[in-house]
Amino acid sequence: MPVESLYKTLFLDPRSVVFVGAPRKSGPGSLNPVDNLRSWGYKGTIHIVHPHVSQIAGVNTAPSVSSLKGPVDLGIIATPRDTIPGIVRECALKGIRALIVTNQGFAEADSKGKELQRQMIEAALPMGTRILGPNTLGVSNSFDRFTSSFMPLDREEVPVGVVCQSGVFFVGSSQLTGGLGIGIDVGNECDIGLTDAMEWLGYDQRLKALAIHAEGISEGKRFLDVAAEVSLRIPIIAMKTGRSPLGALAASSHSGSLAGHDRIVAAVMRKAGIIRVDETQDMLDLVGGFLRLPPMKGRRVAVITLTGAGGIILLDTMNLWGLVPAKLDQNSLETVHDLFPPWMAACNPMDIWPALMKNGMQKVYGIALRDVLNDTNVDGVICLALGLDRKHQRYFSSVEEIQNLSLEFSKPIVVWVYGPQAEEVRSQMNQHGRAMTVPSLERGAKVLARMAQYEMWRQRTK
Repeated sequence: MPVESLYKTLFLDPRSVVFVGAPRKSGPGSLNPVDNLRSWGYKGTIHIVHPHVSQIAGVNTAPSVSSLKGPVDLGIIATPRDTIPGIVRECALKGIRALIVTNQGFAEADSKGKELQRQMIEAALPMGTRILGPNTLGVSNSFDRFTSSFMPLDREEVPVGVVCQSGVFFVGSSQLTGGLGIGIDVGNECDIGLTDAMEWLGYDQRLKALAIHAEGISEGKRFLDVAAEVSLRIPIIAMKTGRSPLGALAASSHSGSLAGHDRIVAAVMRKAGIIRVDETQDMLDLVGGFLRLPPMKGRRVAVITLTGAGGIILLDTMNLWGLVPAKLDQNSLETVHDLFPPWMAACNPMDIWPALMKNGMQKVYGIALRDVLNDTNVDGVICLALGLDRKHQRYFSSVEEIQNLSLEFSKPIVVWVYGPQAEEVRSQMNQHGRAMTVPSLERGAKVLARMAQYEMWRQRTK
């Protein structure tokens, strides 16, 4: 059931916002969050509090929070750490219900920082004011044109939600998650935590995948319950860092998190249907797979290859990740079988090179791919395709066949393109259809395996 939250609205789509501690300089290179917010086309009211200047970024300032006229939904605080508990108290008394504290130097730093963080919470919560951070870039909501970040971010209305404990997942979203539609950086989690943010974003109908970066997970039972419910709607791809002793120590220094026992974390994620990844490239691949591909309803994979070696590499990789080569129905292969030389049978992996040398790439690839997609024993397909220059593409291109058939069938197709013009052909393929191109065979197999894992969990849990 969708979660309707006052605080979700205040943090992600506020009607009015006040910046306390905005830089005096504005313009290119100033890292001024007011500039960033206005460049996104924010339509709400912007206030700035500064006791020493009358105007910043073209906005008239007020000397204090208490002197502001009218209601304010959200306050963004970036002042020296010693001043922040007092400013939080002033905001709470003003009736501001949501605050983002961006500065570092709190629970992740030293004993004084921990005490200041405690005072900050003590000043806010009795008044019903909630805090995101400290040590955070805050929020980014491309759909509603709101960002609290001092780092300039591209506004992309992609259906990807991000919940993280590091601003790198905002700034590097194109390399880590493939884009950022709505993001919440929880930072030190002094109040608003991973579970809150996951719950808020998990029911947003504009999002089709949720990427989580966690250095520590608190509220274990609530986290499990919320994640299991959200996972039934959209896939959650999670990177839990701090697994090693040194990584756990670094996590404590970075966000003040307690990394927790990794085996317990892994068990909780499995039970909740969360897909855990260990490498940043896996998160990027899986988010892309869930956005682009139809569901992977089982573990049976057909392989269409132009080289015997590619098929063998995939058999090894599929075995490693729990995929199985589909047992192709020979009755469904009659059409493509006629294209092979008499000394070679069509099987899985299907090496079509001898057939295409006689009949041409487009004809053979189209028939072979259609046959395996029609086979009820096949849940997904991994294809190898050549990336050659335009002079040779007329003879060896399979792009159009793969693109068209990916739209005709509701089975996932993953394609590894190899050759001197591989990147150009990958780009061409991504412009049309629902097939997904991958940088390696191994990464393609992992995408299908993890997608199958999610879909099978989902069907068991429904």
